[in-house]
Amino acid sequence: MLNAGLIVSKKAREILGDDLLKDVFEQARLTYVAESGDFLLEDVRANELKALVMVNEGQREVWLEDIDQKAGISPLAILSLPSRWFLGKTRDYSLSLLVGYSRRAQLMDLTYRVQPVRSASVSRRSVLKLKVYEYRPYPVLFDEVRAEREINKAVELCPQGLVVKAPEGPSVSSPEKCSACGYCSGSSYLGYLEVPNATTEQVVHFINALVSGYRRPGSVLFTETANVDVPEGVFPFLVPCTASVHDSFVLATYSAGFTPLVYASSTCQTRELALKRLEEMPDRFPGTQLPVIKARSEEELRKALIMTFPELPRSVIPESVSLQRSRRRSLLVWAVEEMSRKVKLNEDDDVPGVYNVVVDPNKCVLCGVCVRACQMLVPDLTGGEELALSYNIPYCIGSQRCVKNCPENAVSVPGLAKIRDLTRKVMNRGKVIKCRFCGKPIGSEKVKGRVDSMLITQGFQGTAQYTDVCNECKQKMLTKIWVERLLGGKK
Repeated sequence: MLNAGLIVSKKAREILGDDLLKDVFEQARLTYVAESGDFLLEDVRANELKALVMVNEGQREVWLEDIDQKAGISPLAILSLPSRWFLGKTRDYSLSLLVGYSRRAQLMDLTYRVQPVRSASVSRRSVLKLKVYEYRPYPVLFDEVRAEREINKAVELCPQGLVVKAPEGPSVSSPEKCSACGYCSGSSYLGYLEVPNATTEQVVHFINALVSGYRRPGSVLFTETANVDVPEGVFPFLVPCTASVHDSFVLATYSAGFTPLVYASSTCQTRELALKRLEEMPDRFPGTQLPVIKARSEEELRKALIMTFPELPRSVIPESVSLQRSRRRSLLVWAVEEMSRKVKLNEDDDVPGVYNVVVDPNKCVLCGVCVRACQMLVPDLTGGEELALSYNIPYCIGSQRCVKNCPENAVSVPGLAKIRDLTRKVMNRGKVIKCRFCGKPIGSEKVKGRVDSMLITQGFQGTAQYTDVCNECKQKMLTKIWVERLLGGKK
């Protein structure tokens, strides 16, 4: 985690109180907390801070100017909160919100992969200061990704065609042209292309801070604007654009015990994509009538903010979930499993983004081609005396590599998985054939039968007699035949 600090204005300090700020410092394990002043730049350098949470009245902080040059802090690693969010709020609310943002700030490491780009507009003042660049939160790769469907989908999603394939995964080819809407990230399956200042890990840690500190019914508001007045219990999570909000974020919010609220404001510069993302999001938690609240206007937001939120049992999201290979898919699966422990789910409901797989046991010969073809490791072939082909359905992203590569046309992906399908399914079983000489397992009896049939059809009856012999024994037999012929020729 990065060294992070909390800076508050004089008014914000009066609203929050020193005792609360001390608790934030200790609970979030911050490096530094102080009231804003001229001395801050020196303190920031001395404490080697790399991320900041600011609480003020929106005034211009002179000491923050050119902080990237003066202190090596990326402007994207600075989270600015209006002090009015804390006016009239309970201590638990203010503490939870500040701890949530503090933990989020400590996870801003991806912002340091973002390179500054040439400014679209240059003022006279910036020219005089030789500062003709800016920082945009264009999506960056979290880690190397091997799922071809994830890479292709990210490339296809960019409305400007700026996301391209790279050896390690998708990347933004021209950051200076990127609108930083985050739609490519928000609509992906796994979330390897992350918006650097609103990552999956930041969402998880933010929600967990609320779970630990706030016990009353509440909501997490995903929005790109800080210009909203939120009531007690509504915790804003600021994003560059609501187009970057993934399905797993809203579902995990519900399963953690908070109602998700997503607002696409009229001031959003990429509003069209934000509205498109809202349409794509599920309207309710799968298997329930719990709504995912979406606001497309200020009027809809006002109505949403005065709603009575349901009282749901709290759950801490395991922080290891989003670090697994499947990342956001793992988070989505956790959300469904956790919610099933709290309410009875309708098992006939579809699960967004998860695909079902069907294998015809009459065609499948247990050859294992689908196992080797799937980059998500969904199918698995195991066994001793008997082989079993299973599919871990919750992690299928519908790439259909198993369908395209199956030599027997035994696999199909009919559509989205239902809640009852979210399990590991055994698709086919078969006996293991063993070498008739040494007893070593060779493979599926069904594969042997299929190969025998093909050989006989092609006129190779003699070869078909040796399909139950392992390669080592075949080599020994051929060597013996070759030696006998060699010795016979000398006689």
